[in-house]
Formats: sequence, C-alpha cells, structure tokens
Amino acid sequence: MLNRFLTLPVATLPIAFCLEIWLAVLLYRRRVYKLAPVFFSYIVISNPISLARLLTIKHYNIYFFLYWVSELLLILLSLSALNQVFWLSYEGVHFLWWFRWLYYGAILLALGITIRMAVVSPPVAAHPGISFIVDAEITANMVRTGIVGLFALMVNPMAVRFRRYPFGIILGFGASSIGPCIAYFPFSAVGIKVEKFTALVSSVSYIVALVLWLWVFSRPDTKPVKMEPPIPPGDMRSTVQGYLEALGFSGKRTR
Repeated sequence: MLNRFLTLPVATLPIAFCLEIWLAVLLYRRRVYKLAPVFFSYIVISNPISLARLLTIKHYNIYFFLYWVSELLLILLSLSALNQVFWLSYEGVHFLWWFRWLYYGAILLALGITIRMAVVSPPVAAHPGISFIVDAEITANMVRTGIVGLFALMVNPMAVRFRRYPFGIILGFGASSIGPCIAYFPFSAVGIKVEKFTALVSSVSYIVALVLWLWVFSRPDTKPVKMEPPIPPGDMRSTVQGYLEALGFSGKRTR
C-alpha cells in the first residue's frame, strides 16, 4: 500500500518541477519578491523540494519522510502567502472589525467542516502515516478554499480594483485547493480504491495552478510593483465608511 501510494506522483513530478523552475525565473524577472515576498519564497523553495522528491522517489522510506517534512513546510508557506496577498488587497478595510471576523470566520468554518468530515467519515487507509498526511493536506486545502471564497465574495462590496498579480495569485491557490477538496469526498467514503484518482486530481490541480501563474506573470501587472493595496487605504476607507454611514452602520465596535 505504502509503495503504491508513493509511486503515484512520479508521472506529474517532472512536469511540476519544470513549471516551478520556469515560474521562479519569471517571478524574479517581474520582481514579485517586492509585491508578495512570501509567495515568491513559496515557489522558490518548491524547486529544491520537487527535485529532492524526484531523486528519492524509488527510496520509499526516505521519500515518505521527505514528503511529509517538506509538505508541512509548503503548507505553512502557502497559507502565509495567501494571507499576505489577501490583506494586501483588502488593506484599506482592515480597520473594519466585522470584516476581520468574516476573514477568521471563513477559516474557522473551513476547519470545522474538515474536523467534522474527519470524525464522521475518516479517510480509509492501511497506513496511519498516509491518513495523517491526507488529513493535514485536506485541512490546508479547506482553509485556502475558504480564504479564496471570501476574497471572491467581497471583491465587489469592498470596491477592490482589479490587479493582475494579486488576483492571479489568489486564482492559482483556488485552483490548487478546490480540486483536492472535491477529490477528498470519494476517498473518504470509498478509501484506497480511489486513491490513484485522488492523488491524480491533487497533482493535476497543482499543475493547473502553476500554468495559471505562468500565464498571469507572463505579462506586466496592471500597476507598478509596489507593496501597496489596489486602492489607497485612505480612499478605500472613506468609500466603505460612507456606504456604512448611509446605511446607518459604523465601522467601529460599539461599547
């Protein structure tokens, strides 16, 4: 079981590795490290990790240990990168306490759904290490999906102006997270009979995200690459505050 699970990504690893190298070079040329340094670090660090996985794919014990340790690092980096880009876009409404509650509420909702699925219908796997990895990955994917969903839902109400790079980063994380979330349900219900399908969906989703990022960063951003929100914080604050006051609400917490 373990050997079969570990050999599943061998077909997609070389593709992902080549795309990651291409994307890292493109991000450097576009100076994305100034706009989204955590996302830049996430892609750059993915390069040696993918190479190490390729080199150890036939050494199952080494690969298994390397896979989990590196996957934990990538999970943390991806969540940090998504968080940074989210607040880069919504920096002007960070003063709204209820918007912060929406953000963290979306994360808690995603965690709650994941915990419920793990308790009611835990993944069926012969090896406990595989179950642990699946639980960790699906939790991260659920959280990323929740953040991406909130980002998309609040774009129009918060008057966020389109900007190619931040929106593209969000879009890529959405593509890489939604696929594994969908694939988790048959894996949780059926178990190892659909493990190849689950692994394939996860791998293809990540490759789709890499292709989307390559397409997004192949062209200049819609604004100069600076660490600033799409709308100046003062303008966004005034706009949102005006809407709230017209509706009889305030952006400040009442005591």
